[in-house]
Amino acid sequence: ISSSNIVLLLCCCNTLSGAVTPVFVLTGKDLLLDVLSPVVLEEEDEFRWDFRPNKKPNKKVMRVSYDHETKIFGRYKGRAVISLQNYSLHLRNMQQADSGLYSAFFGEDEDELVDPVSPVELTVEFASNSSDSCILTVTCCTRVSDHINSILRCVNSTCSLNGGEMSKVTSFGASLKVYLVDGTITCSHSNEVSSSIKVMEEVQQFCQTDAVGNVVIFLYYKK
Repeated sequence: ISSSNIVLLLCCCNTLSGAVTPVFVLTGKDLLLDVLSPVVLEEEDEFRWDFRPNKKPNKKVMRVSYDHETKIFGRYKGRAVISLQNYSLHLRNMQQADSGLYSAFFGEDEDELVDPVSPVELTVEFASNSSDSCILTVTCCTRVSDHINSILRCVNSTCSLNGGEMSKVTSFGASLKVYLVDGTITCSHSNEVSSSIKVMEEVQQFCQTDAVGNVVIFLYYKK
């Protein structure tokens, strides 16, 4: 068997009926996992698919709430599709790392463990100036490479946000924001359980206002 045609053995466990069904699929092909029993969600219920790699802890693949709000986790984003009619799971482009036990569950919502956010770094750098203003670039970044770049325009001693990104949702679902109040720039990284903030005051000090002029002196002699 060539490396491009490796056969994966996956086990689909339907906890609703207690059945465990072995499934074989070629790498690179798609996989359809069916739910063997009817599912009716009531308020506060959720349905989810979990995956357990060989001899490793469970990982969430996706979940669906009572009102059909769907969340797909981690490396399954862009690969997993759920049917809201029968809750079957369609996984695209199966790889060796996808081999393991897939389980379907439904019941009341479970509280999610949310990790604290990582610290943030804030930098302000001079970009350019003109006769009446200067431009500064602001970078707000986390330790896991999420970042936003904003642009400040300063006229005399007054600065304002003038472009670039002001906020984004990070790869871990936290909020990353830059805002300016009374000449103080703030970088904020936060989620439901924690926050990290860096502040830099008087950002106009980064403007290069000292200009060097050229003086032309004419000398003449009177005879």
